[in-house]
Amino acid sequence: MKQRISPWIIFIGLSLLISIILFTFPINLFPGEILLSRGISTVTITDHNLSLSYFVGMGLNPGDLDGVQSFRLSPWGWALAFCYIFLLPGIIAYRIHMKQKAKS
Repeated sequence: MKQRISPWIIFIGLSLLISIILFTFPINLFPGEILLSRGISTVTITDHNLSLSYFVGMGLNPGDLDGVQSFRLSPWGWALAFCYIFLLPGIIAYRIHMKQKAKS
């Protein structure tokens, strides 16, 4: 009898792998907003792609944050991050579970 891999192990492993990649490398995939402050005026730049690594301080050059007051993900950016980190590994784990169930 063949040893089967648990779909939960696959889900957790893929979620961790994708999270490590997205939070380590500066991949600008997620829509967000940047709040710039220039003197007394404040400008909001919308529809700018951000990386999740910016939120943990990785992938930024020293001059990248000059004049930036804050940055955040838009609701679409949060949904996209959720899909990459949880939904994609969930679909893959479910597919493996169904394939293992069909073989037994």
